Amino acid sequence: MHRSPFKLTFVLISTLLSAASLMAAETAPKPISVTDIPPSNAAELNTEYSVEIAFKRAAQKADAALKKTRKEGGEWHEAADLLMQSSVASRAGDFQAAIKIANQAEFAAEESYDAVIAARKAEAERKAAAARKAAAAKKAAEEKAAAEKAAAEKRAASPTTPAK
Repeated sequence: MHRSPFKLTFVLISTLLSAASLMAAETAPKPISVTDIPPSNAAELNTEYSVEIAFKRAAQKADAALKKTRKEGGEWHEAADLLMQSSVASRAGDFQAAIKIANQAEFAAEESYDAVIAARKAEAERKAAAARKAAAAKKAAEEKAAAEKAAAEKRAASPTTPAK
């Protein structure tokens, strides 16, 4: 018996459409929540989840400190290296170590930021002291010039005494 190519094509297309409709009808798997897990395992998973959240917060704080330090022109390379090590530790699943390293990165970035701000403040104070010193020297020179002028005017105004 000879089948027509039209009928074969129709069967193939209808099979593909039915398979596609079946795949579309399937729902995505429901994410597992803590309430779906038996109590013996829920606490363990909840702890891992909270440690991961704590790491993310620590990493965000370190990243913010790093950006602030970089913006002010401080030494940020050490903090960036520590943050990278923290990320590697988190990918390995060692969130406690990752949190510790992220906190070290934040501390290094803040320390560098504080050093930059202190150096700028010291430079500003040095410049202000130099400006005050220059202003005082200028005032002293003006007062000396005024005193010499007054003395010269006083000599010019006083009658000359005949020589003996």
